[in-house]
Amino acid sequence: MTKTIARGVALLLIVAGIVLGILYRHDIHPLTIRDMIAGNPWAPLIFICLQIAASLLWVPRTILGLAAGLIFGLVWGLVWAIVGATLGAAAGFGFARFMGGEGVLDHSPRIGRMIRRAEEGGWRAVAILRLIPGPPHSAINTLLALTELSWRDYLIGSFAGMLPITFVQVEIGASGSAVFAGEGGLLIGCVALALGLAASFFLKRVGRKAGMDDTDTEANA
Repeated sequence: MTKTIARGVALLLIVAGIVLGILYRHDIHPLTIRDMIAGNPWAPLIFICLQIAASLLWVPRTILGLAAGLIFGLVWGLVWAIVGATLGAAAGFGFARFMGGEGVLDHSPRIGRMIRRAEEGGWRAVAILRLIPGPPHSAINTLLALTELSWRDYLIGSFAGMLPITFVQVEIGASGSAVFAGEGGLLIGCVALALGLAASFFLKRVGRKAGMDDTDTEANA
């Protein structure tokens, strides 16, 4: 009974937060976040907390990635952005599991077999899913939480899959800061985008090759 009440309260808080996010979506902007926390001695901690909240409230992760570059620059921006993104992914995954979602998709008569095959891919399957453009970050957190995927594979795969695009977002944010200051930086941002896309392609190839090797091993066994 107590757990049921806790789940109900948690769900109401999340829904309320999502509604507020929709109502004030125009105020959720990289420049707004920069102006709010830049110069604060606790800026890294505040930024990480914002990323965790953003993940739970379905705020696009791109906004936070760009803000990281604006606030901290490339190096530290990448550090805090990927730490925050990983913790945010963990929070979203944990929330869905707390709500009792673990294994729901595995027992679905239509997609259960496909989900189990994805689980066999472990962290590589998670990384490839993270690299697919389009699906919202929070939706992937929830979807993966509804499987029987282990925390270890989820966190490793999420980190590996989110790293390339996080680098691109942070570099564009850092270059944007330089542009605002009249220092240029557009070329660096374009190069960073190309490198990030190349890294995404490479990781996909590695994951596919590993998956083929696993299949060949099972076939020869």
